[in-house]
Amino acid sequence: MTEVFNTEWLDYLCFALSAVFFWSTFIVLAGLIKPAKTHPKASAYYRFAVLICARNEERVIRLPVLSLLRSKYPAEFFKVIVLADNCSDETVLRAKEAGAEVWEKTTPSSGKGEVLSWGIEKVLSDGSFDAIAVFDADNSVSDIWLSEMNDALHDGEIIVTGRRQSSNACASLISGWYTVYWAMMNELSNRVRTNLGLSGKLTGTGFAFTFQALSDEGWKTRTMVEDVEFTVQSNIRGRRVAYVPTAEFADEQPISVTYMWRQLRRWSTGGWQVVRAYICLWLKTLFKKPSLRLFDSFFAILTGMSVAFILFFDFVSICVRFLSDEMSKGSLVTSFGVVFFVLAMGWLTGWAAVALSSQKRRPSLMAILTFPIFSIVLASSVLFVLIFPTKQWKPIPHGGHTENE
Repeated sequence: MTEVFNTEWLDYLCFALSAVFFWSTFIVLAGLIKPAKTHPKASAYYRFAVLICARNEERVIRLPVLSLLRSKYPAEFFKVIVLADNCSDETVLRAKEAGAEVWEKTTPSSGKGEVLSWGIEKVLSDGSFDAIAVFDADNSVSDIWLSEMNDALHDGEIIVTGRRQSSNACASLISGWYTVYWAMMNELSNRVRTNLGLSGKLTGTGFAFTFQALSDEGWKTRTMVEDVEFTVQSNIRGRRVAYVPTAEFADEQPISVTYMWRQLRRWSTGGWQVVRAYICLWLKTLFKKPSLRLFDSFFAILTGMSVAFILFFDFVSICVRFLSDEMSKGSLVTSFGVVFFVLAMGWLTGWAAVALSSQKRRPSLMAILTFPIFSIVLASSVLFVLIFPTKQWKPIPHGGHTENE
């Protein structure tokens, strides 16, 4: 029975998967040592089309519109445009009252990526803009965001993303977990990779790009994570996403388990869609034109997946050892040691990310202490969607909605 349930291959598999995890750790340490690049003040201004995607967001749509219109960037060089996607409430009216131009989409949409494709096509046909910025309907934006992005774009960057924060960091334990997560994305993924000349990753909102970033077909994404997909497309074309920490903005995080699980399932489903859709093209491009930036690009996506499988195979190993009478004190310590190490590293990186992040909108101490729970839920979603993928894009309601609404 011992031979039938031999567990050595599971141990080797966990070790192999940890290579992705340790690569990311190396990138973090190297990126923190290297000083960040600062962009000189630009003497010219890009003309920005600032697109805000909205579907039934009457409660919050004024937030991004008003914050953007208060920008210190010259008013004649940007226009705030709300892409109202099949809205059945008063989103259009509220957006116009706040001062935005509204483009109404009345044909069916499969998700945000399709809405962006529609809006960007209209921007390109307009002919009066040089660059595009993208926000969500619940965002509030720093008054220097456009200026900081303009400086970075004039300094040679093509795609730039800002520092994402939580507007409701202490509203619940769950919103606190998200705040830690975004701090990790800001400081230990986008910041360190930008410092090293690698590519950061777009996180759905708060980013800008020049038309040079688009393909001949414009914006064309087909997965549930249009931000990650556009990042990978850009990396394959030889372009990177640069992080601009001074370009701050905030958005509302889920506060309930229901909406957290909905969002994490969509993220994980989309992550697998990106891997399946681009892994072959990525490998072909990497072998044809090897570069460290391209080599690293998929690791930013695969790190979370590898952690999920390390925990899964370690759990399977424990179960098999119990069934095959292989469980010894040493093997028990090893198996549970893997779990402890992965969760401890997640906890420590969470602490480090919050410490490095802006003093504003920090999460509660309890959210930091319990952050490994969020890591486990995220890892579970990665495995869950392999069997039960999200099939339809559903928005997360904003502005004080409850689960019963």
